[in-house]
Amino acid sequence: MFLIAASLFGVASQSGGALTDNEMSVEIYRGYLVVAPGSVNGLGSLRFLLDTGAMNSAIDRTVAEKLRLHGAAASVISFDKALACEWTEVQEMTLGPERILNQHLMIEDLGYLRSAGVQVDGLIGLDLLRRQSFVLDYARKRVTFGKPASPGMRSVPMRTNERSISVEVYLNRRPVRMVADTGVRNVVLYQDALWDTFTDYHVERRARGVSVGGAVENDVAVVAGLSIGGHELDREVWVVNAPATARLTGASGYFGLASLDAKQVAFDFETNQLLWSK
Repeated sequence: MFLIAASLFGVASQSGGALTDNEMSVEIYRGYLVVAPGSVNGLGSLRFLLDTGAMNSAIDRTVAEKLRLHGAAASVISFDKALACEWTEVQEMTLGPERILNQHLMIEDLGYLRSAGVQVDGLIGLDLLRRQSFVLDYARKRVTFGKPASPGMRSVPMRTNERSISVEVYLNRRPVRMVADTGVRNVVLYQDALWDTFTDYHVERRARGVSVGGAVENDVAVVAGLSIGGHELDREVWVVNAPATARLTGASGYFGLASLDAKQVAFDFETNQLLWSK
């Protein structure tokens, strides 16, 4: 799921160097948003945001109109609400070296991304990303598909299903499950999770972000403690109201992987491990 502070804008850094057959170069916005090249039904030079917090992959409505695709009614879960949208089927799409046939895609208005300075034509969600293991290399600005080489990497177990990738995070020394999300910079907690864990926190300020659902009002708060796999994290979090559909994932919020401050983050679906290295 993508959420960005409304006041933040930035430029992308690009990759360099030769690629192997299982790699693709990407652009990195603000140090954490990953944008990759692709195509849909022969329409090339498209740009896709890789978003592990989104259940479904999507294309922008302008792309659907160019391809004359028609949609059927559907809904998606945003940070604090359920939203109506449409889905369609495409015959072929590519993502770097990967070719995908007969794929269902959501049709969404992704203008909020472009208004925040992230130029994309679609997003790649969990439905496609969980098909094989991969490594996000933020330092070299590339994605490598296949089982990661893990010597020296920190790791924690992850749970994966069709709705989410989740990991265990310790909030004030109490375990909570959170969606592992490449689309947010911060740790985003549902208000109910703070109440349920009796977590001590204090609100520093109010803030506003943007997501597919529009403006997201939130508190910026500092919690007493926050860690993952024995690794202490910045204790500043964003607090939002949980949507009525939050119980579908069983998660207490979104764990922005940028919180790890890692050069590499790997998703190993063979061993169900989230790995990272500094």
